[in-house]
Amino acid sequence: MIISFIGFLSVILHIFYSPAPWISITKFTIQSNLLVSVTFLLSVFAMRSRKHHTPLLDFLKNCSVIYMFIVITTYHFLLVSGGEYVGTRIITNFTLHYLLPLFVFTNWIAFEVKKKYSYTHIFYWMLFPLLYCVVSLLRGLVDGFYPYFFLNPTGVIPVGVGSYANVGLFIIAYLCVYIILGFFLILLNRIFLHFKIINTATSSS
Repeated sequence: MIISFIGFLSVILHIFYSPAPWISITKFTIQSNLLVSVTFLLSVFAMRSRKHHTPLLDFLKNCSVIYMFIVITTYHFLLVSGGEYVGTRIITNFTLHYLLPLFVFTNWIAFEVKKKYSYTHIFYWMLFPLLYCVVSLLRGLVDGFYPYFFLNPTGVIPVGVGSYANVGLFIIAYLCVYIILGFFLILLNRIFLHFKIINTATSSS
């Protein structure tokens, strides 16, 4: 409930107080945090109905972990110096880029039931980021707007990367990161599950 409430409130306020709300809506940070907020709201309803773990929630919770890792690392290492925030947006910028990702990671470590997932799940988790890149590039062809500099083939750094080839390299690099994150998420699930089985067997003996 806390994650969902803070997420919805931060997204709404960040957009409302933005000097360019329609640009804010296009950001991956906003869309991924909105996905997280919806996911944890659905989780609240599932817990109240005693259906704690459904395939859809499992999928969305895993997406949340991966997407929030991308949000916090991309912002901290690539985008933190790219804009100034004032007033309420100083707070929402912190909650969206740092606080909510940390809450999602903590929730996964401490509370989520670990399961054995197939490695094919990695490619399902990549669908939304890939679709986001495709839609952003198509929109850029129409109106010349790109939500991030590394998706802009027409400008040079710091506003673009100079060519579609460079954009393609950035996308490939990010997809590789998603694959690595998905691999580690599945691996960590299996490690946690393995130790849980050992502890259960030890306790019962």
